[in-house]
Amino acid sequence: MRIGLATPPIFAILTLALAPVAIAQTKPAAHLPGEPADSAAVEVFEKKIRPVLAQHCYECHSHSANKALGGIYLDSRAGILQGGKRGTGLVPGHPDKSLLIDAISYAKADLQMPPKGKLPDAIIADLTDWVKRGAAWPVERAPLSNPAIDSNAAEKKRRGHWAWQPVRKPQPPVVKRKIWPQNPIDTFILSKLETRGLTPDPRADRRTLIRRAYFDLIGLPPSPDEVDAFLKDTSPDAWRKVIDHLLASPHYGERWGRYWLDVARYGEDQAHSFEPRLYPQGYRFRDWIVRSLNTDMPYDRFVREQIAADLLNEPDKMEQLPALGFFAVGPVYYGDTKMFDQYDDRIDTLSRGFLGLTAACARCHDHKFDPITQKDYYGLAGVFASSAYVEVAISDAKGADGKTSSAGDRHELIKAKQAEVDKFTSEHVARIRKGLTPEIARYVVAAWKLQNRRKLDAKVSCESMAATENIEPVVLDRWIKYLTAPEAKDRSLLAGWRQMLERQDPRADLCSAAAPLAEARKTAAELQEAVQALVRRSGAAKPEAKTASKTAIDAAATPLDKAEAAALNEITGDEGVLTVPVEHLEKFLTGDPKAHYAILKPALERLKMGSFVHALAEGPKPANMHVLLRGNALTPGEEAPRHFLSLIAGPNAPAFTQGSGRLELANAISDKSNPLTARVMVNRIWQHHFGRGLVRTASNFGLLGEPPTHPELLDYLASQFVERGWSMKTLHREIMLSATYQMSSATNKKNDEIDPDDRLLWRMPRQRLDIEAWRDSMLLAAGKLDLTLGGPSQSLSSPDNNRRTFYAAVSRHDLDSMLRLFDFPDPNATTDARMTTTVPLQQLFVLNSDFMVRQAKALAARMTAVPTETEAARIGRAFQLLYNRAPLEKELSLGLAFLQTSPPSATVQTASGSTSKPPLTGSRLTRWEEYAQILLSANEFMYVD
Repeated sequence: MRIGLATPPIFAILTLALAPVAIAQTKPAAHLPGEPADSAAVEVFEKKIRPVLAQHCYECHSHSANKALGGIYLDSRAGILQGGKRGTGLVPGHPDKSLLIDAISYAKADLQMPPKGKLPDAIIADLTDWVKRGAAWPVERAPLSNPAIDSNAAEKKRRGHWAWQPVRKPQPPVVKRKIWPQNPIDTFILSKLETRGLTPDPRADRRTLIRRAYFDLIGLPPSPDEVDAFLKDTSPDAWRKVIDHLLASPHYGERWGRYWLDVARYGEDQAHSFEPRLYPQGYRFRDWIVRSLNTDMPYDRFVREQIAADLLNEPDKMEQLPALGFFAVGPVYYGDTKMFDQYDDRIDTLSRGFLGLTAACARCHDHKFDPITQKDYYGLAGVFASSAYVEVAISDAKGADGKTSSAGDRHELIKAKQAEVDKFTSEHVARIRKGLTPEIARYVVAAWKLQNRRKLDAKVSCESMAATENIEPVVLDRWIKYLTAPEAKDRSLLAGWRQMLERQDPRADLCSAAAPLAEARKTAAELQEAVQALVRRSGAAKPEAKTASKTAIDAAATPLDKAEAAALNEITGDEGVLTVPVEHLEKFLTGDPKAHYAILKPALERLKMGSFVHALAEGPKPANMHVLLRGNALTPGEEAPRHFLSLIAGPNAPAFTQGSGRLELANAISDKSNPLTARVMVNRIWQHHFGRGLVRTASNFGLLGEPPTHPELLDYLASQFVERGWSMKTLHREIMLSATYQMSSATNKKNDEIDPDDRLLWRMPRQRLDIEAWRDSMLLAAGKLDLTLGGPSQSLSSPDNNRRTFYAAVSRHDLDSMLRLFDFPDPNATTDARMTTTVPLQQLFVLNSDFMVRQAKALAARMTAVPTETEAARIGRAFQLLYNRAPLEKELSLGLAFLQTSPPSATVQTASGSTSKPPLTGSRLTRWEEYAQILLSANEFMYVD
């Protein structure tokens, strides 16, 4: 099934038999009175905008510096809006009208800021986007260190915020309805419902429950046999047995491990392509997460190992080291020579991930909302500044001599091998470039032919023309771009070529006409000779003294002027038309060089993939950092001893004295008296069962975050979590055994009028599958899913990648298009919840992608494998496999009607009345294959009730 095919019954089935599921819309989050409406935008400001203003602008435009050059202050929103001598500096929503953007863009010769040099393009883009989105700026508050405000009511409220109060264990409330509750969770939920006159939804049917449980705990649907067994099990503990079975599954760790990898912003490379640090064995951290969850590692231990596994000094230390990937496989920043951005990323991930705090907002000033000081921030930064990234060789990392190599040895080997590869590629790229120079005329004429052919048929490809002319398509494509680019009109070497084109009829196909073709060949030859003359004069190819005339020698010796050198560089330079990209080099090699490169390149990759762990270690000399005034590295302030946040440890938080302080930090976070650690993790687990947490801002428990909808329940679960040994599986079991979890997702008119957003949980929220569960379910239905645990990552673009999506390669620089399209989180920053978007490209993927077609073909083959089976029975099996239910009578009749119609026409009628071949890649689908694609594309397959 593809867009453009004449297949009328398909969309009837999609819209009638498999109708879209209605999804309740959530209202915007509530905010504290007087605070900005969009807390996320404020966080962006604190993270990306204020540090730039502080570092580059405050020196000349701030109250603290007592300067306002041009009459404008840039340290407050009011100051920028008021402006100076040139008028307002900022028009929210309109970067094109904002002097601030003009200045940093160097758009005007008399207004270029900062005067010492233009800011990097990425920073300019951030500032422009900030203005475009409304220039969010937080409400200004006095700093925490000001004793004049510490005693006022607002500050007391700030310090008395619910999240940093000790966890208490409330008693389950008394409720009127005695039958419904199954455990204490239900009494907390029911109590809130009764106060609002709401009634909980009835229990979901068994088919819905088992499907919900399977997706929640292992990210895969139950098989028809598993559903049937549950439906037939009438024992009182049937539901508990399903839960226990799934918690014992090795696939539990994969499902819940992915949620933690979102928080850990797991990736295997860097967002930049300049000198990137790669993590070819980052998967060891990913696999450690799976093992830890499957063995139900206590959460406090889970925390300590990810922060300080190297410092625990236990017998199984090597098995613990991959846990340090939480920090070690994180982002690094190009040009961040002092590593301040990297420290900031680690503080942000640590504080949001484990504590639900936005501590990184205190980089440039005391936190504007929460009681976190700059001294706290730099106390944590000192811990990371006193730690070092290392690659630790593990036991199976052996060299050719059978001896275990050290990390240092491996680095030297990689460096030497990389130099060998670079030397080989540079020499052969230069040789190929030299060999292509005498072929210029052939490529230019081929480009002329292609442009003329496309006048009649726009689909003529560069590849087909290259095959006809017996030339290389990658080089032909470069010549086409060079000849047709907007700047071609100014290229001196193309003056004769432009004049020839002006003489020829631009509307006619000239390829078959002898005269125009001859003229094109003559002009192309002249262009080739002009380039070769410049090459000779540049000294790239000196004429032989014995055979060359004196005139030729004199001409070759004439140096190129600046314009000629630039023109030649566009063709024969390192980035010129004739330079073959390294990724295409192998196509141009033959004989021994090709054989040598085939050995050299994999040897480098294998060396890079030697067995080791990305980890942290103690730095050579642990030291404190100084507070950077306004976040500016050039203005250090007082020393900040390494210590835990005073918000939790108290105003006189003791300094860390054991090396970097990472172990002390790990112990402070995992301490059972810490009021945040248990609450934050309990909330995350609740969130992934119900689609949203008791605190909806799962990584922000501060004043800008949302308060909990059920604070007593959150504390009850947090206290139970700690008392029961920090067992995540025990918490899962208690949640899933509750009547709250087992409710249906049906709507209730009366409840909906009172609580339309279902904030008080009177029904189970319906949820869309994330990309991992959706893709895996398709592979499972097609009978192709590879359930092997662990091991190196694999690209999703590979057609034979049938592993779980959990094992997909995750690139920060170029995230896989399928992951990106279906709301996979950005691995450059910690993520507490997936966005759920619905965009046209998702439907186009469902209709047209090769992946969908492959799964449809496999599913159809599976359904039609028994020749004697009736079509009705096949449809019934398909529904049981995909939706865990039998088809409705209407769905069955529509399916049968569709399967009995004729296949689509091999041609497509266009708007002009002409016909063309259908836009298919590979063979056209059979009727059953199309029907299988319809079933896989249905909303019911993507949503869980």
